[in-house]
Amino acid sequence: MKNIERNKEYEPEILEKLHNLQLEMLQDLQRICEKYDIQYFAVFGTALGAVRHKGFIPWDDDIDVGMLRKDYDIFIQAAEKEMGDKYQIMTPEIDKNYACCVTKFQRKGTKFISYLSDKLECDQCIFIDIFPFDCIAPEKKQARKQQLITLFLDRLIYLCGSAHPIIPYTGIKYHMAAGICWCAHYITKITHLSPRFIYGLFVKQCTKYNMIGTDVVTSFGDGSSLKYCSTVNKIFPLKKVEFENMTIDVMNNVDEHLKRTYGDYMKLPPIEQRVNHAPCVIDFGDVYK
Repeated sequence: MKNIERNKEYEPEILEKLHNLQLEMLQDLQRICEKYDIQYFAVFGTALGAVRHKGFIPWDDDIDVGMLRKDYDIFIQAAEKEMGDKYQIMTPEIDKNYACCVTKFQRKGTKFISYLSDKLECDQCIFIDIFPFDCIAPEKKQARKQQLITLFLDRLIYLCGSAHPIIPYTGIKYHMAAGICWCAHYITKITHLSPRFIYGLFVKQCTKYNMIGTDVVTSFGDGSSLKYCSTVNKIFPLKKVEFENMTIDVMNNVDEHLKRTYGDYMKLPPIEQRVNHAPCVIDFGDVYK
């Protein structure tokens, strides 16, 4: 098993270039959202950075935005129409070799390949992560089942592309989990189980209760999905906050979102817990030429 770095320190000039390009990308994403009346909001590390640092978390290397599913669907169609010469959307539906449930808004002509995804045979560019928010099942038992199924499918998609996920154990537990992951990976290869097929099942589970309109939403695919859920009427109306050289939208209840996700979020984590995406290849293409 390879040792995957998740707190690799960037050269300062490389991280600055990356942040500057991602800000440009976020401005372009905003323009699409404004034109099509789409409401996006910063989530997770980007929301944390906006509140705690008024910009990027100093060691962070991506941008995370959320949208309700109805806005997400419009954005996916609009992005290609408006900026298909500059950007591409990446999901397993678009590229069957993309073994990840997170939708990426990618800058064409660049490369960003992390140690987590170096085996994937698909375009991997500098990106913004987009998380659709879907309704949670109305009953606790159903909601727990929905979370477990989406979590399982999310992990299975990743194992289609790699036999070496991050395993948060040591000793015998680590070796047992690593063996199971290795077996699962090669079973998907032998049975020709594709990320695209699994992703279809994943989206079906995520959207299963959207027509019911339970008003409680989250982004599925994470073991903490139910922990950082929120009612729609607490998310909206969105609030504007400072983020580097621009203004972005966050949830109205951003403090609640961050506390649920990170706990005491204003306290800086120890250095060993300052996680990033650890690229093994980064290329800005013609952006800075």
